[in-house]
Amino acid sequence: MYIYPGGDEDAGEGYVSIFLNHHWEGEIINEYELMIIDNFGKKKKAFKNTDYFKGGGKGKGCNDFIKHSDILDESNNLLDRNGALTVAVSIKEDRHPIFVPKNPFQKMVLNHMFLNEDTADICFEVISSPEAKKGGKKKAKASQIFHAHHLILKMGAPMLANLFDLEDDDGKIATATINDIKPAIFRHVLCYVYGGSVPEEYLKTHAKAIIEAADKYSIVNLKLEAEAAYVKFTIITIDNAMDNLLYADAKNCALLKEAVMKFLVENCAEASREISFTDFPGHAVKDLLLAVCDNFFLTADEAASDNISALRRILEEKGLDIDGPREAMIESIKNNS
Repeated sequence: MYIYPGGDEDAGEGYVSIFLNHHWEGEIINEYELMIIDNFGKKKKAFKNTDYFKGGGKGKGCNDFIKHSDILDESNNLLDRNGALTVAVSIKEDRHPIFVPKNPFQKMVLNHMFLNEDTADICFEVISSPEAKKGGKKKAKASQIFHAHHLILKMGAPMLANLFDLEDDDGKIATATINDIKPAIFRHVLCYVYGGSVPEEYLKTHAKAIIEAADKYSIVNLKLEAEAAYVKFTIITIDNAMDNLLYADAKNCALLKEAVMKFLVENCAEASREISFTDFPGHAVKDLLLAVCDNFFLTADEAASDNISALRRILEEKGLDIDGPREAMIESIKNNS
């Protein structure tokens, strides 16, 4: 990847140019994306294309990728404390010319068993909390029924499966009542257990509700996916930093805690003036010191090797528990290395 801060010979004045070059022999066709990432990990500028690459160093990219002034504008949060710009490249692998269908099992389970009343052996009655009407009256409680399969829950959500005692079967379908999760949220949680996914737009607006439901019933991967969406779509500010930190600490959301600590370090002067640290958890001081080290004393590669995502990736590869505080993750990796 080549970057020309002053622009290449074909760039407009004041623009930065960026190119992806193919140095090997031969020719390839690749879909690629070049992007600038801001200090909050969000994509701010991108160039995406599918192009034909010749070998020997021939490049493809954008002459007028971004204005030099936009990079220097502090309000865009593109440069870190050391003046470094984060640029990322994504390359989509070429499709294999021979089509091979995927294993259909996941799709079959989702399409033919999810909410299938005919094959279900258990069901949930999910009760909505009553909402206040004008005049102080409340709506009557409404409930929805969700049919499910005990074996699938036993594998994907054991805590939900444990709500049923199938040995005490009286010939009727076993029913469990859920009254602390909204029906719409529960449907997405149950769908995930059956191999489905929660749409990103839904995660964007209901991340906390998904985190709380997944945390309560120990559906770890869904909790971490919702946490990642919350971090992605939430802008940490002076006004909400402490609330987010306390929430992260209460729900054991290590990624969110890391994001808050990073914000506090990068805005330490304003944070020390404007934020009351009376409720700051004492056990989180070490996380704050680690964020200081990452920001001031470690190289970008060193900091990246010790962040929450990197630790979770290692734990998953080793088949270990990936939901926990940083210290527990590090200790688990050491004990199983």
